Amino acid sequence: MTEQPAASAEPRSTPAPEPGELLEDGRQAAPAAEQFARALDTGAGAEVGASGRRAYPGRDAADHARRLLRRAVNQDRPGEDVVGQLSGALGYDIGRLAEPRAGYAGRGWCSLYEHAFLMPDASEVRLYELEHDLTEERQLVCEVYGDEASASRAARRHGRAHGGDR
Repeated sequence: MTEQPAASAEPRSTPAPEPGELLEDGRQAAPAAEQFARALDTGAGAEVGASGRRAYPGRDAADHARRLLRRAVNQDRPGEDVVGQLSGALGYDIGRLAEPRAGYAGRGWCSLYEHAFLMPDASEVRLYELEHDLTEERQLVCEVYGDEASASRAARRHGRAHGGDR
């Protein structure tokens, strides 16, 4: 699983808009901290935590999305359009999902993570990371899918191909 980064490994290719600057869509840019607070106040991602809302501790969400998708080995991973969409994300959160399970008849490791990205309009974009060693080389790999069902199907497919019964 990818770790919550302390800081960006690469600089952004373009500077962040200045507060008050007009954006391409005609809206006025707000300071990042203000955008983040405004998005959280709307209740986006209300499903985790004592307050009933998800926390988004990761701050360089665009960099996280680029690194996640760059590591993915599956040909059907989300493309540059998703990287572009997530370039404006304000924060992210990573959670491990209960399914699929590790094991596959004792023949490998398989785990599924949800990467939730908070967008400026308070919506949430989610990517699903399947981390497994169900390969011929038994090497740990990362696959990324745009929906949980696709990631779960891939996990079952890999498990069956490597002696599992799921």
